[in-house]
Amino acid sequence: MKIVKILGGLGNQMFQYALYLSLQESFPKERVALDLSCFHGYHLHNGFELERIFSLTAQKASAAAIMRIAYYYPNYLLWRIGKRLLPRRKTMCLESSTFRYDESVLTREGDRYFDGYWQDERYFVACREKVLKAFTFPAFKRTENLSLLRKLDKNSVAIHVRRGDYIGNQLYQGICDLDYYRAAIEKMCTYVTPSMFCIFSNDIAWCQTHLQPYLKAPVIYVTWNTGTESYRDMQLMSCCAHNIIANSSFSWWGAWLNQNSAKVVIAPKRWLNMDNCQFPLPASWVKI
Repeated sequence: MKIVKILGGLGNQMFQYALYLSLQESFPKERVALDLSCFHGYHLHNGFELERIFSLTAQKASAAAIMRIAYYYPNYLLWRIGKRLLPRRKTMCLESSTFRYDESVLTREGDRYFDGYWQDERYFVACREKVLKAFTFPAFKRTENLSLLRKLDKNSVAIHVRRGDYIGNQLYQGICDLDYYRAAIEKMCTYVTPSMFCIFSNDIAWCQTHLQPYLKAPVIYVTWNTGTESYRDMQLMSCCAHNIIANSSFSWWGAWLNQNSAKVVIAPKRWLNMDNCQFPLPASWVKI
């Protein structure tokens, strides 16, 4: 049996679910299930979103099944305590602290419990079409989203700026700063002539003050998708022709789900402030 723990924001949940789908393909004779128990008492982001957004159905592991190959935690707090105190069991596959790709994930048979984010498309690129189908967004209904969708053409560019919770976070801050976005915009303009820029951010005021001078095309600041509708920003990013992303799994998926065969994706070559961090981006993406 294979069990994948799901935890984190929408982007991380998508990486974990993509691994779940890939494990089903790699081990058709084994049962593959999800552990959702840590969402009890988890107050970050919008909780478990995959069912609500994508209407996904998945095998959910029982407490007994989890205890057989790992540790069952009935809530998020106990998981945070237990992961520091309890020894790792042989059947537990914990993601490397440097995010190094682990070939055994898709090759080792038998009971395994997967605890990590698995933010590497090599874990699921072999079932790309299955992942794309799973992450099919529901149709837009809101007027503002429909209006913007009609305006997007072959030279539209999405820019994602994540600040807010990244400010003061030693792991993420300072990577996608103003210098990065200035260089990314300049680089994008060597590939395409942008017809419009769509700005997605949790700090629109900063974008209006600092990015505006570098944007030589009409700009739309997307401000209306909030709360449980925040995922609509990812959906709109995927509908733009090209993407400038932040070091964020949210914008990573916005770019990866973009089905424009001629898309240009510009991303930071450094993803985290961590020595020996191995966070490979898709080969076709431009890293700066």
